[in-house]
Parts: sequence; C-alpha cells; structure tokens
Amino acid sequence: MNTGGESNMLSKEEIYNSLVHFGLEEIDAKIYVGLLQMGSVTVGTMAQKLNVDRGKAYRSLNKLRNMGVISTTFSNPTIVNAVEPSEALTSVIQKKEDEIVMLQKLARTVIESLHNYENNVAATDMSSFSIVQGRSNIYTRIGKLIQESKEKIFLVTTSDDLMRMYHTSIPDKIHAKISTGGEVRIITNDCDAKTMEIIEQLGTPEVKIGKLPSKSRMIVESKNQLIMSGAMKESMDLNDDVDSIMYTNSEEMVENMFSLCTHLWKKSKPMEILSSN
Repeated sequence: MNTGGESNMLSKEEIYNSLVHFGLEEIDAKIYVGLLQMGSVTVGTMAQKLNVDRGKAYRSLNKLRNMGVISTTFSNPTIVNAVEPSEALTSVIQKKEDEIVMLQKLARTVIESLHNYENNVAATDMSSFSIVQGRSNIYTRIGKLIQESKEKIFLVTTSDDLMRMYHTSIPDKIHAKISTGGEVRIITNDCDAKTMEIIEQLGTPEVKIGKLPSKSRMIVESKNQLIMSGAMKESMDLNDDVDSIMYTNSEEMVENMFSLCTHLWKKSKPMEILSSN
C-alpha cells in the first residue's frame, strides 16, 4: 500500500471522476476545481478562463450553490467562490444522509399502506425475469443479491467495474457476508497494482485474475439467482443510464452460469500471486 502523500495524489481527471460520486457532473467538477485554483472571481472571468459557455456556467453554478459547494454574492457582477473542500463534501454527504433518514421514515408508512393493495393469491414457482436500467440501480440490485444470499456467490466482471463498485455500498455488503461465513469469489481481468489494491479492499480474500468471456458482468448465487449484463461502457459515471442488466431466478440459467464461473475460477490465478511479481 502507498503511504507517501505525494504518491496518493489524484490527477485532475481522477478528481473529476471521483466528484461524480458526489453528484457533480464533469462541467460541475471542472468549475469547482477551477474556482479552488482561481479564488473569488466574476462569473464572466471564470467562464472565460475555463473556456465554459456562460449559459452552462450559470446553470452549473446554481446547482453547485444549492449543493453547498460554492458561494455567490448578490453584487453586480456576481462574484463566485469555492467552499473549502472538506466543508463542501461534508455538506453533500450530510444532505444525502438526511435524504436517507427521510426515506426510511417515509418507507414505514408507505409499506403499511401498500400492503392493502397486495394480491393474496399464492405465489407460483415460475421463473422470473426482469431488466434493471441505470448503473446506480444496478449496483443497488447487486448489493441486495449479496445481502440476501444464502449460498456461494461468484462476481465476474472487469476491474473498472470493481473500481466503480468500491464507491458504492457493495464492499460493506461483501464484508458483512464474509463475516457471517458466506463465500464471495471475484474473478476479474489483469490490472495494475493500484487497481489491485482497491480490489483487495472490496471485502473478500478470494479474488482471481483470469480471461473474462467479455467486457460484461455476471453475479450468480448458487441455486438461486443470476445478474447478467451486456458490454459495459468503461467510465466511472455511477449515473450511466445506458447500463442495464437482466435479473433471473431461472434454475436452468443459474445452474449453467454457475458452472461457467466455476470453470473460470479453476482457470484463473490468485490475484496476490500476480500483484507480488
């Protein structure tokens, strides 16, 4: 693991990608970082120096102000200033935590009310299929699968996808599953040492590097459920609406994909062996 401050510094592009997880789009991140560098400036000066369309700049500034990461004056011309990073990101996190508390309280009432609309007809044993659209929704579903699982899980996906998962609740779900005796095996493609360090923090000691069938993801719980996707865009955007998965509990499909993952596992090499070379 890197211990020096300098070696852990993110590049500007990596900072932009990281700020996506806090709800900032690329132009928002560019403006915020630019304001940190420039200090207090007028909107016109900022837009000119960052080569940003003034109309887009105003829309972005309005969003950033509402998030609490910049401040603006009522003067003419308007002066904008970036809020100190620790205070800014803490503010964003606090708002998200407040939203979660609100949703949890609201959910109790809504769930009770929704029970009144339930059909009391006994459930059938037919296999179900569903499509989940949007990357954030997909990671929520993957986390749910891991949390509710009772059997061994294979998580087969690209190293870029695992890097994105690191910024979600999925590592916590894996940690919790492992701590109660569960088994989560990860298979991914060859990657650099920095990426390996992050993958090692996902929560399972069972990680192997191998040749993936394609640039897609497959999460399968033995005997129970399966998540599969097509080819993925390798960006860090957690809000990618194009990303989609198929979810099923089809016994035949689950068994076939679990057998494939078992074969891939046997063919792959432990990550720690590769990272020590």
